Amino acid sequence: MKEVKIGCSSSYQKYGKRLDTAIIQVPRNSKISGLFTSNKFPAAPVKVAKRNLTNLDKKKKTALFINAGNANAATGPEGLKDINKMFANYKDVNVLPFSTGVIGERLDLQRYGKSFFNAYKNLGRSSWKNFATSIMTTDKKEKIVKKSIKIKGETINFIGVAKGSAMIEPNMATMLSFVFTDLKISKLKLDKIHRLACESSFNSITIDGDQSTNDSSLLIATGSSLISLSKANEKKILETLQDIFYSLAEKIVLDAEGATKLISITVKGLKTENECKTVAKNIANSLLVKTAAFGEDPNWGRILMAVGNTNISFDEKQFNLKLGKLQVFRNNKLSSSYSEKLGLKEFKKRKIEIVIKLGDSNKTSKVLTSDLSKDYVSMNADYRS
Repeated sequence: MKEVKIGCSSSYQKYGKRLDTAIIQVPRNSKISGLFTSNKFPAAPVKVAKRNLTNLDKKKKTALFINAGNANAATGPEGLKDINKMFANYKDVNVLPFSTGVIGERLDLQRYGKSFFNAYKNLGRSSWKNFATSIMTTDKKEKIVKKSIKIKGETINFIGVAKGSAMIEPNMATMLSFVFTDLKISKLKLDKIHRLACESSFNSITIDGDQSTNDSSLLIATGSSLISLSKANEKKILETLQDIFYSLAEKIVLDAEGATKLISITVKGLKTENECKTVAKNIANSLLVKTAAFGEDPNWGRILMAVGNTNISFDEKQFNLKLGKLQVFRNNKLSSSYSEKLGLKEFKKRKIEIVIKLGDSNKTSKVLTSDLSKDYVSMNADYRS
């Protein structure tokens, strides 16, 4: 999407020469949907971005200003003042600020200010990979997903970039995620498909059960395509977006701090999808389940414990558990086909699949998580990130 201009630079602070600031400029009249953290201590940039999104000047282009290394969170009124000072000279654009990094420290206005100035001069010269690199903190890998689909012979493009590897259990948003498309669509419909895409992806992952102060997800439609959203193509477009959001979410869990396993937990058969998700999240956030996964110990007792340790009602006689295709429990009895050796084989896989059935309804929910390793403890205990 050539109409989206990217400029990146380095403030030469936390990451040395590595890129840590980015500006993404989108055309006038682009439609922008934003979902943000529900943490009770939202960071200053979250407050400003939410406010500015509701009051975009249609005569101006809009630009995302993103910095890594400093979250500008828990900085009080001074954090808001710092944003106003930093972007006071960008009067020709609608400013949407985003920050990620250490909580509780003020922005270095001189260094970040100069870096943003350089990034602005570089607009159109930086790549999507540069952008993905510039927003990383403890991430080990850039997270980019690109897709194109054909509708009536015309191409619709989608590009998603995200960051995150810890302090992750989003609610209506993710760590930082930016997805762009050239689709023509109204703001109302964009908001709708954004929420639907987030619900089955970013709202269904957890690494450590902690929701960040800075979680933000933007879905931006530039409208440069000849194709508009319609009843005929809405399903295909939504499915494509859900695939992109899910791929980004999976990349985040795979890149979790200290992670050695990707754990997929599917719960079926309860009265509602929310009930299924509650049980799945309880398993996903169980330290005993996560450490068992790291130790490659098929300790099904810990899974059973986490299933029962919720306020969700179900008939225990309908408890069914599978590891991959291996039946472990059938109707609350250990399956005759299960053996410790076969269970161990499932837990030695890079991707562990846990499937729970607790009733006969068609409701289901899937949650992704990671294991909990010694490296995770070290990374979060030995130094501040």
